[in-house]
Amino acid sequence: MSHMDHMLISPDDEAGVVALAACTSHIFPMALKAAIQLDLFEIVGGAHGDGLSSLEIASQLPTNVDRTAVVLDSLLRLLITRSLLTCSILKLANGSIERRYRLAPAGRFFVGDENGSSLVPYFAHVSRDELVQQISFKDAVLKGGKVFEEVEGNSFYGSMLSDPEFGMIFDNAMGAHSTMIMKKVIKIYDGFEGLSSLVDVGGGNGTVLDGIVSNYPSIRAINFDLPHVVQNAPSYKGIEHIGGDMFLEVPKGDAILLKFVLHNWGDEQCTKLLKNCYKALPNRGKVIVMECIMPNSPQTDVHAKYASEMDMAMVGLLEGKERTEDEFEAMAIDAGFSEFKVVCCVYGVWIMEFYKLV
Repeated sequence: MSHMDHMLISPDDEAGVVALAACTSHIFPMALKAAIQLDLFEIVGGAHGDGLSSLEIASQLPTNVDRTAVVLDSLLRLLITRSLLTCSILKLANGSIERRYRLAPAGRFFVGDENGSSLVPYFAHVSRDELVQQISFKDAVLKGGKVFEEVEGNSFYGSMLSDPEFGMIFDNAMGAHSTMIMKKVIKIYDGFEGLSSLVDVGGGNGTVLDGIVSNYPSIRAINFDLPHVVQNAPSYKGIEHIGGDMFLEVPKGDAILLKFVLHNWGDEQCTKLLKNCYKALPNRGKVIVMECIMPNSPQTDVHAKYASEMDMAMVGLLEGKERTEDEFEAMAIDAGFSEFKVVCCVYGVWIMEFYKLV
């Protein structure tokens, strides 16, 4: 045990370090980007036994510079502070220590699964240099948000049409995120049982629906999105692609899925969409909403931090926002729904149900 372990840290010292860490918070995304580019998660994830030392990891990198292992050790230690890696300490015969690194549970999401899917494409989107360097949250505050449109001269979604590379990066990111979320949703959420039809509004290329229908093959599914989105969507068994405008009309179904749709839009537009969903549902039909839920009183836990960062992105770049449970319930009632339920949570994404009871 070191001398540091016996020392008491005063509240003032703790506050000072929190402030200093806030000043250097931009360093971690840079380190995570480097870790992904160097395939560190894949290398460490493939280790057996007590893990790998920085020297052993460095031997698998395309370099033979002497100080690589030293710099790499600092990078790996930083990843541990965000719970992406763990390490054990091995005391060597000469009295020095060696850190041996292993993948932490959170780090496994940056390693390709059996289908090659991971969060790497998601990080590639949210960390794009163009997005990070050109967007000013100061301007977002002073101008009421939507700074992406002012900087790019086009809306966020319009830019995907004019910039195919941006559109591809975004689609890959949403696909990676959806794969992560839906694999667990299928396991713990039973709200798809008994449905004869399901409409995914804003369903993109149909990946989410395909995962659902694969597990519930009796469901007749409709993937609904803008015409230019669905025209290139792959063909899936049991899924019909329909193009249209959700603010004008929504296809009919026993249930309607809205995954990360409402947070893109303001309250008025969300209510308009939900009213269209209400019209498309039969009695006792439901809208299944998947979104972050903001706490009424700001918190500091990891769920609240993630929701708040998503909220800042939505309110600053687009015209939407993340919402509290009370705000979701009020919006559901305003659109005509009689019953509101919060069912479960998957990786910070809450599943809610809005019921139509006539």
